[in-house]
Amino acid sequence: MKEKTFKKILVFELNWMGDILFSFPFLRALRENFPEAYIQCVVVPRYAEMLAANPWVNDVHYLSDNNKITSIKEKIEFVRMIRKEEYDACFMLKPSSTKTIMAVMAGIKNRIGFIGKNDMLTDAVKMPTGEVHRADQILSLASIFGAEKTDGTYEFHTRREDQEKADDFLKERCGLPQKIIVINPGGNWDAKRWPSEKYIKLSKKFLADFADICIVVTGAEKDIDLSKNIVSKIGSERCISIAGSTGLNMLAAIFRRAMLVVSADSGPLHLASATGTTTIGLFGPTSSKITGPRGQGKNVIISKEVDCEIPCYVEMCIKDFACMNLITVDEVYEQARKVLAEDVG
Repeated sequence: MKEKTFKKILVFELNWMGDILFSFPFLRALRENFPEAYIQCVVVPRYAEMLAANPWVNDVHYLSDNNKITSIKEKIEFVRMIRKEEYDACFMLKPSSTKTIMAVMAGIKNRIGFIGKNDMLTDAVKMPTGEVHRADQILSLASIFGAEKTDGTYEFHTRREDQEKADDFLKERCGLPQKIIVINPGGNWDAKRWPSEKYIKLSKKFLADFADICIVVTGAEKDIDLSKNIVSKIGSERCISIAGSTGLNMLAAIFRRAMLVVSADSGPLHLASATGTTTIGLFGPTSSKITGPRGQGKNVIISKEVDCEIPCYVEMCIKDFACMNLITVDEVYEQARKVLAEDVG
């Protein structure tokens, strides 16, 4: 495979923010090995903008992850489109019979992915298991084209207009160049969340000790009520919520301006890390060895040993989610003071 030269490459992306960021080292390796190739990513619409400024990708196509009968027409139209484009290779970043069938129907001769639902793959890679970081798992696909030395860190590129919008947004709400600390209390499932009352206590300690700091609470639309409740209980003009108010590129630009981002294991934590911002990641039921932040900034992990099998996906916890609840406000605050010492000391 590594002797081949691909001219047009299609990459079927993953469906969640963190996983897409974890795929960036693979995209970088792909570009480095095929510098003249036309590379297009296929991604769900909700995360398409994450690839808008990515220097390793030429274009992005949107394809929903809807499995209902109504999505058949969308998939047929997609197959017709890529068949006309005459791609000579495609990469599946996770096993998918549906996407492999579409690649076959589109006439793509080189179909590369992980062993699994792979009857129609032309080249299959065994996915590394155990405590292997998700970015390194995805990156193992690069062995197909001979990329032996690869870097598993990721970075997120923002456009100038996104940074300008973010700066204007922050200036209007909390008066740049005031220093910013971001807290992200949400998450895609409740077990990973640090209790909101602890974010409130942490933020009050920041505001009491540092007169020039503004606390910015982030979140998706589903987190608006949570974020507003936190801001209300903090009760300071130097604490604002921007949950549901920004797109992903603008959010990344806001993270880039922050001194620190505190979050549980979540897409925004990884997005912040990818911009090079210092992060404190609070890990409970997930393993930082598998899904820890890999951005180029400083990443501090806080977790507790609770004699449980990690990662854990239980919805009802007999230990009352001790893995997250045992993380104290004081230890997060002390870690924050250490990483901020040079800037706010």
